[in-house]
Amino acid sequence: SHLERPFFQLWTILANFGSSGGGVSKMFGAAKGDAAYARQASSPVMTYSNSSDNMDTLNLEEISELPPMFGREHRPVAQTSVWLSTPETPDTPRSRSESKESAGPQQLLIMKFGGTSVGGGEQVLQCAGIVRQALPGRPVVVVSAMGKTTNALLSAARSAVETGEVDISAIRKMHESVIQHIGIDMPTSMNELLNELERILNGVALLKEISTQTRDRIVSFGERLSVRAFAAAFNQTKGEEEVEARPVDAWQIGMRTTSGSGSADSAFSSVEILDDTFSAIQHHLGPLKLNYAYVPIVTGYIAKDSKGVITTLGRDGSDLTATVIGAALKAAEIQIWKDVSGVQTTDPRVIPSAKPVRVLTFEEAAELSTFGSKVVHPAAVLPAWQAGVPMSVRNSMAPEDPGTRIVPKLSDSDTRERRVAAISSKNNITMIVIKSSRMLGQHGFLAHVFSVFNKFAASVDVIATSEVTVSLTLDEGYKHVDVPAIERELQEVAKVSVLHNVAMLTLIVPKSDSVSVLREAFAAFEEMKINVEMVSHGASNVNVTFVLPGDQLLKASRKLHDVFFE
Repeated sequence: SHLERPFFQLWTILANFGSSGGGVSKMFGAAKGDAAYARQASSPVMTYSNSSDNMDTLNLEEISELPPMFGREHRPVAQTSVWLSTPETPDTPRSRSESKESAGPQQLLIMKFGGTSVGGGEQVLQCAGIVRQALPGRPVVVVSAMGKTTNALLSAARSAVETGEVDISAIRKMHESVIQHIGIDMPTSMNELLNELERILNGVALLKEISTQTRDRIVSFGERLSVRAFAAAFNQTKGEEEVEARPVDAWQIGMRTTSGSGSADSAFSSVEILDDTFSAIQHHLGPLKLNYAYVPIVTGYIAKDSKGVITTLGRDGSDLTATVIGAALKAAEIQIWKDVSGVQTTDPRVIPSAKPVRVLTFEEAAELSTFGSKVVHPAAVLPAWQAGVPMSVRNSMAPEDPGTRIVPKLSDSDTRERRVAAISSKNNITMIVIKSSRMLGQHGFLAHVFSVFNKFAASVDVIATSEVTVSLTLDEGYKHVDVPAIERELQEVAKVSVLHNVAMLTLIVPKSDSVSVLREAFAAFEEMKINVEMVSHGASNVNVTFVLPGDQLLKASRKLHDVFFE
């Protein structure tokens, strides 16, 4: 599927008037705020912005031309030392006795396993078994850090800065426990990584400061340790006729980004995947389509910039790694393996009666993840969508469960009993209302408003306009924004009010059913005496979003789930 050209025309118009771009971009970048995904509003009232040596002898499938995945602006970045060298790119073997050769190229299968799925020795062996069952599909595996390793690495970094003490005993013990459960000695490569991590933290403790780039380097050890443990688990249990697994750092297959860093606590990242990443991945992994000589176990979440500095893709960025690899290789499918049985109608931790959603379109999945669903990284849907590679969300604890398929469009067999596919929500949202008579019949006012948001790199989620008023929302939990400074600048040209702790409640519903859904939703709000601050309808073909008081979100979510799913 391809985005319609009017979307890009709208983006161009706003960009020329000084718009930040964040307000009308949500899904193209390594994280949602700094990329070029735009929608043209159709509602008259409301808009929403929210190569190997033998390559020349092989006729491998090339990736089709894709629209640029990310913006091209250059961001200034603080310099930091790259203290230790990293491995060179591994050679793809021309032939191996255990390789599986075929008469012609075959599509590959991308399998991504999340941190909870590989949170302990038993779980790692379980996932290795799932990969083994999938060997006929020629899997390329992407793995996250084990369990809470990323949090433990961040904690160790904070401790080194604040107390000058270095302690990685918990991290070392976690990985030694996994290796012990597998029944092998600690691989030398893992010991070397742990020693390297300790040396870096000693440097941080000595300086009593840490840059964002150094922090990214520290958290990268989670994925780098994880792939080596996963490969060891697979190889320990593999049969004589099976190919071996090999750990691969993502940059070894060409995963490159702009300079920058990822957030320590949200999906946001200031980096963008470079366009040449797609051809590089095809160069390094494409030969496996013809000669499946090994199982690549690739680090998720991490990459390198053009200077060789490690970068990260934001929390849960391994999903994005998987879909970028899948898009580059034109994979048969991209499977996201987690600890839940696919996408649910809402968060089952909040509403236990949540039901499984068996199929979603790419557009629906993109909207759902953007507006609060934690199942797939907000930026991960777009690469697969543009390349037309189907996705699925599966449960590593129950691999027999079909989970949720994500497809370009629903087929005749994909019937739904309900009008609403799913509900998602986000709280701790900030709403800004800008009112000025200067807007009336005048051009340039909106350009000035968006130039202010651009100045402070603020990304807008939802926006509504009238003749003299602009209302919009910011998600400060996703990316910190200096709201007081924005308010001061806007007050020079308009009356500004700021509402904190509001929430967004989103229904995934086709536009053809939205009228009746809106009617019933507002009837429910009236019954609960909930005042809706803003509505976004018409900008998306599959989305209706309500902005309401944060303390009313749980009650509203339960009620609407009862109305549309019970």
